[in-house]
Parts: sequence; structure tokens; C-alpha cells
Amino acid sequence: MEEELFITTWRNKWITSEANSIDDFITTFESLAKKFREWKEMGIKLLDDGSVGDDYATFGTDDMNVAIKAGFTITYVGDKKKKQYLQTIFGKDIEVPREKLENSRKI
Repeated sequence: MEEELFITTWRNKWITSEANSIDDFITTFESLAKKFREWKEMGIKLLDDGSVGDDYATFGTDDMNVAIKAGFTITYVGDKKKKQYLQTIFGKDIEVPREKLENSRKI
């Protein structure tokens, strides 16, 4: 069985659309730099081979726990229940087991 590669898509457009001062820009970009440093330390990789010219970047990891901790989850509401999913590189949505979500909150 192939190992799953969990992904998230990052869009750069509108990141500073609410900025009203240079300090807002500084805060925004420092926060993003912190997030991407954390992702790098967690082993998350940029999957676009550096070609993010279309304003979108795809990041991925083969570790479900890392994907959950990094916030890759998508929430779907159905049958009056919210369920968390992770998307794979092949477009498959995998439901995140409840115990994994609970464990990720403890980390």
C-alpha cells in the first residue's frame, strides 16, 4: 500500500489586505515566517519545486499527526456532525480519527 501524502494549499494573495500601517505588514510577515519555520522543523515540504508563480503553494507531509498539528484539516458538516478530513496529493479525503484529533490537542 502506498504511503499517503497529506497536503494543504497556501495562497499568498490578500495576505496584507487588512493592513493599515507598516506595523501591520511587519506583524503579518513575522507571524508567517514563524509558521513556516515551525512547518520546516516539523518536516513539512514545499511540493511545488519552488514554482509558486500562480500565487498558490502546496505543502505536504506523509505524517498524519504532523498534518493535523499544522492545521491541514478540512471541516465538513454532515448528518449534524462536524468531521475533520485531510486531503491527499491524489485528491482523496481521509477522515481523521477522533482520537488523533484529541491527541493532537494535547501536544
